[in-house]
Order: sequence, then structure tokens, then C-alpha cells
Amino acid sequence: MKKERRDSQIESEDPESAGLEICIPIGFQPQGGGHYFLQSLAEYLATKNWRITTRPGPGSDILFTNHWTLSRSRILWYLRTYPNLRVVQRIDGAAQDYGRHDDADARQRQVGQLADLVIFQSQYCRHSTRIKFPVIPQDGPVVHNPVDVERFHPDGDRETLPGNRRVACISWSTNPMKGAASIYAVAQNCPDLTFVLCGRYPDAPALPNILALGVVDRERLPRVLRSCDVLLTFSKNEACPNHVLEALASGLPVLYDDSGAMQEVIGDCGAAVEVDTFRQAYDNMMADLPELSRQARHHAVERYHPDLIFPQYMAVMEACLSRPLVMPKGQRIREAWLDPVLHPVSFLRQFRQ
Repeated sequence: MKKERRDSQIESEDPESAGLEICIPIGFQPQGGGHYFLQSLAEYLATKNWRITTRPGPGSDILFTNHWTLSRSRILWYLRTYPNLRVVQRIDGAAQDYGRHDDADARQRQVGQLADLVIFQSQYCRHSTRIKFPVIPQDGPVVHNPVDVERFHPDGDRETLPGNRRVACISWSTNPMKGAASIYAVAQNCPDLTFVLCGRYPDAPALPNILALGVVDRERLPRVLRSCDVLLTFSKNEACPNHVLEALASGLPVLYDDSGAMQEVIGDCGAAVEVDTFRQAYDNMMADLPELSRQARHHAVERYHPDLIFPQYMAVMEACLSRPLVMPKGQRIREAWLDPVLHPVSFLRQFRQ
């Protein structure tokens, strides 16, 4: 892939048949599913002759943001100069649904009022942000997350880890709703199983069957997953959890808390469990592990392959360009010029982002 540094632009492989230009003004950080999604989306679109920039310009068609990552003031600042930009907002879920009680959902709603297209990561994500917590003012299509099925694959190198039967657990957040306490309780009840913790588990108890690896990079994580038998997650109200998709692609069936989009995403490749029912479900799964592993891999490839997911993103964004702006152009311009007067703090803050 040819890359050229012009406003951090990624050029198409075929400059003679260039497609649309999409601006994604969000700096990459090597953590969290949202950042890896944006990186993968940009790389895929570049192979399809789209131009990707980090600042809008005269040729920009789309301004893309995740939930509340870009502030309303920053979007309006861009619209002052380029009022015909289509604003696309990808929704991860309601912050309240994850136990947050700050202003994140208010900021997410403000962005949604400017959006010309809202994309939800799952049916549950749409429900949680429009009905359970009325955050997003308009409806939009559901497009699940993709998973890198080449990186996360059952075949390949493995880690040398202790124990004969290993349960993978992954969390990059210390939010109590990620369910770490339930994992520790299960580990206490099942001393013959090794629980391999990837990510941030600062309060993990010093049990002999808990192996806390800390934050694991994306080069090592596939090897760790291949070295385990199943994934266990008690994370609540997830919209479309990347760690689950990566486990499925690696051939791991999933034992999960029955909340959020887990059943929607996992289908028949796992089982809902609680602390007290984990052991029976685990034993049942191990009795048919080769077949369940095959099903998990097949499910990930057939439903979440990037070649299936990213064309859906392209289609809905292209369709958005043929529709009128949700907020009329004149109102956009008026809002953009009034924003520094009506919201001076947020206006000035966006220059420090």
C-alpha cells in the first residue's frame, strides 16, 4: 500500500480510479477496539480507492467519528469551512449502560444531532442508545464489527503456559462491569483450571491457578488465545465485543454473561453462565470441544470477516451522500459560527485535542 504524508493522507493503491475521500481526525492509540477498528477501516478503504485524511479538505466527502470522540464544537469548526461534509457517527453503546455517569452520553447526543448517518454496532447497541437510554436522536443501520481472521486463527504458534486446561479472560478496562470479580470467584471454585488473564486486572488474587499476563500486544494475543480452550467473559451490556470476536476467530467457544449483544454476536458458539453454573457449562463444552472450536471459527469467518463488514460500511456511507443533509446547510453554518459565542469553553477545548 502506497502511503504519502499529506495531512496524514493515505493514498489509494490506484490513483487513476480514486473513490471518495473520508476524514478520520482521531489519533491512533494502540489500545481499545475503537482505535483498531478505525485503523483497519482506513487500510481497507485505501485498497478500494478511497482517500483517507486526518483533516478535512476541499475534496472531503465524509467526516467519520466514533461515539463522542470528536466534540460537537470540533465538528462544527470543520463545518464552518466545509458545510457539505456528511458526518458519520459510529455508535458503541450508551455510556450509562457501562456504568458511566459523566457527560459522555450528553456529548454523544450532541454529536448525533449533527450526524447525517448513525451506524450501530449491534441490534442491542441500537436498543440501548435509542430505547433503554434515549441518547441517539436518529435511527440508522446495524453493522457488526469485523475481526482480523488472518491474525486471529486457530493455526499458528502457541505460548508455553502452565496447566493442562486453560481458560482465557480478556479486559483492557478496570470498569467493575467487565466482571473481573466473577472471574476470580470462578477461579477460586475451579482450582484444577488455569485462568489466563490478558489485560488490566490490578486486583487479581494471588491464586496458584491465575496467570496474569498484563497488557498483551496484538502480536502476542493470538498465540495466547490458541493456547487456551475457551474464553470466559462476565462483561455486561457489551455492544459488539472485539475480544469475543477474536476468540471465536481463534477457534475458542465462549462462556459469557447473558447480557448486551453477547447472544446476538456469539450465537450457538458458546453458553451463558453465572459463577455457580460455570463448571457444568465448561465440562459440557470440553466434551465436544473439537466440534465447537470448528463452529466458532466458521461463525467468525462467515459473519465477521472484514470483506463482509467493511463493504457494508462503504455502502451505507455512499448512500448517505445521495440524501439531503440531516441539518440543513444554512442551519449548519449558523450553528458553526454561533458555537464560539454560545459554548466558549468547549470551543476552546477542541483546539487542545
